[in-house]
Amino acid sequence: MNTGLPTPKKTFLKKLTRGYSLRKDGKLLRNIDPMRKLLPYLFTTRNGSIVHAPETVEFDSAREFIRKIARENPSLSIGTFEIIIAALVRTLSQYPYLNRFVAGKKLFARNDVSVSFIVLKLENGEYKETNAKVYFNKEDTLFDVAKKVNENIKLCQSSSDKTDDTLMNIVTKLPSPIINFAVILVKKFSDWGLLPLSFIKAVPLYSTAYVSNLGSIGHSALNHHLYEWGTTSLFLTMGKLKRTNEINKYGQVDTKTSLDIVVTLDERIADGIYLVKALRYFKSLLKHPERLLEPPKVIVEDDGI
Repeated sequence: MNTGLPTPKKTFLKKLTRGYSLRKDGKLLRNIDPMRKLLPYLFTTRNGSIVHAPETVEFDSAREFIRKIARENPSLSIGTFEIIIAALVRTLSQYPYLNRFVAGKKLFARNDVSVSFIVLKLENGEYKETNAKVYFNKEDTLFDVAKKVNENIKLCQSSSDKTDDTLMNIVTKLPSPIINFAVILVKKFSDWGLLPLSFIKAVPLYSTAYVSNLGSIGHSALNHHLYEWGTTSLFLTMGKLKRTNEINKYGQVDTKTSLDIVVTLDERIADGIYLVKALRYFKSLLKHPERLLEPPKVIVEDDGI
């Protein structure tokens, strides 16, 4: 009997011919200009499409704000790191192109907002590195961000084994040819959109951004590369706080606090003008961090979907 409804097989083939993607972590972007579609074919790697944006951020307002918030909320750890991540999450809510990624020479809008970073974990008297991957909502306030970051840091520092650490321990015990084959296979599956969501959630480099707090070890911000493994298209390094003395117009010495950051971006996801506007917005949030206490008034959606 002919019901007039398309068969599952025909529906699947129709979706494929329209550019349908099987990916579980992103939506294929169709409403974008032809050059943006062509770029992944011309520049096939992230590091071949890399842009470094070093910035010096005025941090006096943020520093005083952190002190005030810390006094009022002693149970919640809020410092420079949490402020930076909260400002980044808020910027992503207003500049969604930064939450795109390239896979299989196609451009996608990521389904979630996630930030990964290194956590030092004490084991048998020695510090070891482990990765945290934290999921956020675009509506999150500073308190929401700080709570999620703090909880994930505690989880990483606990004795419980995380999925990504367990996975690495298993894989690294295999013979080299099998490891090599497994890596190639995962990359192909990633390009084809066939990776299970459980794997994507477990691996830190399938995230919106990776943040490296080099200031925690007393170092300056560095120009970091992007990893070809995974889908992370944005890397942010932050250095130590710097204090400089300046002579004001009254002949008095003013001490200014600043923070150096470097944003590394895959240029295929957004053009330079868009990045500059996003960075200006990010810096304005650090100059007026009280804006992070309230949810954003507007959530801007990616118009390429």
